[in-house]
Amino acid sequence: MKFIWIFCNQSIAPEILDLLDSLGVDGYTVWRHVLGHHRGCRTHWGDAVWPGENWAILVVDNADKAWYVVEELKKMKQRRAIHNAGLRAFVQDGELMV
Repeated sequence: MKFIWIFCNQSIAPEILDLLDSLGVDGYTVWRHVLGHHRGCRTHWGDAVWPGENWAILVVDNADKAWYVVEELKKMKQRRAIHNAGLRAFVQDGELMV
């Protein structure tokens, strides 16, 4: 089982969710109003000085599906509007405990 952590600007989040639905992922959890800064990326604090917010999306699925999702996210990020808005994805191993 894999966890895919997706962090994206709020402006493209609905498109990311549409992609996940179209790929038939088993499920995902969304956190809206995520604030943060990463070197080389735009700062988003949700205020007048640093406007905008991000979303965090956690996808949990089997390894094959996870890598397929990542490949589709890479394709999506090649689009200038998506790249400029901000999209990051990280994969980690997961184990069902309960």
